[in-house]
Order: sequence, then structure tokens, then C-alpha cells
Amino acid sequence: MASSRTDPQRISDDLPAPNTLRQLVVRGQEAKYVFPAQVTWSQALEAADRLGAELAADDDLLVIASPGFHSQPAPSLTVRRLIGVDDALRLRDRLEALVAEYRALAHRLAALFRLHSEPADEGDELYQSQLEVDGETWWWHDHGEHCLFADLDSDTEIEVNIYCPDAIDPYFLLHYAKSTDRYGDIDTACLEGIHDIARMLELASIPLTPPHPHVAG
Repeated sequence: MASSRTDPQRISDDLPAPNTLRQLVVRGQEAKYVFPAQVTWSQALEAADRLGAELAADDDLLVIASPGFHSQPAPSLTVRRLIGVDDALRLRDRLEALVAEYRALAHRLAALFRLHSEPADEGDELYQSQLEVDGETWWWHDHGEHCLFADLDSDTEIEVNIYCPDAIDPYFLLHYAKSTDRYGDIDTACLEGIHDIARMLELASIPLTPPHPHVAG
């Protein structure tokens, strides 16, 4: 299970100095600044860009702008510290194994889906929303170019781009890692979820789509 984060440090005055944020924001402890009610969304985005540029020397600090909502009508900025280079590279072999496993399974599922289920679906014929793959039963739900596959026995879930199974979305990759129960080290390391695993992929030089992906015709 991933480590829990502590409540954010709320900053109610003007935006803090970059050096203050560098000291304040540690792993699992974000800083949140809520703008005055008169600040517009475009102004908040501009402030996020400025702050991001000022913090650029610390490439593990991420600035996120959020619009207002019912309980907090004003926009806000949140600063989080992502996984460090040493920790990310320590898990590089495990990340590469996860990506290879994800892509191999995505190819098998996508090929069978296109062969058996997609023609019936497009022709409005009766079809089973299940596939048998290597002795395992996978339930599927397609939506556009993507399809969610779920192993009914192991509860493993994988979201696949049917026409480009090599394509990786960091959110879907992390969800697959969590569902398999075999990558607890990566799950634990991704305290900031999609932001951490996206950084790990970038540091490991793993492209979200290979230079010459296999694309189904």
C-alpha cells in the first residue's frame, strides 16, 4: 500500500518565496495556496507558470493549478515534491519489467478482441463481453479506441489502446501495477500517483509510445 500523505500546509498570505517552498514541501507534505476570491482562473494559471519557472532548479517540485469549486470558489495552487532521481533509478529495472509485462498482455488482449469481439460489436450482433486468454477469463468494456479488460479471477485490470497496444498512459499503467499485486514497490514509491510514475518513466527514458509502435490496421 502506498504511503499516506499528511494534510497540506495552507498558505493564506501572498505566494511564498521559492526558497520557503523548497524547505516546506517534502515527500508526502504538499503546500497549498488559495487565492483571494477576485483572482481569475487565467491569473491563477499565470501565477502557476511563474512559480514553476522560479522552482525550475528543483525539477522534482511540481506546481498544480486547480479551479475553484463549490466549497472553495477561488482557484488554488498546490506544490508537491515528486520522487527523487535516486529512488526512481533504483526502481528502473522493476519499471521496465512492468512496462514490458503491460505491453505484452495488451498485445494479446487487443489481438483477440479485434479478432473475435470487435466485428460482432460493430455489426450489432450478439457477442460475449468476455474473452478466454491463456486459460483466463477476461471481461471487457470498450469505449472509443480504448478497452478495459478485467480478469474475473485475479481482479487484474488493464486499460488497452486497441489499435496501438504499445501506447502507455501513466495512470493506466499505475492502475495495472496496483491491480496485479506484484508491484508493491512501485505502488509505494508513487506517493504522488500519476505524477510520480510519469516522472519515473521520463527518468528511465521509457517513451509512452515507442518510436516504431505496432499499430493495428
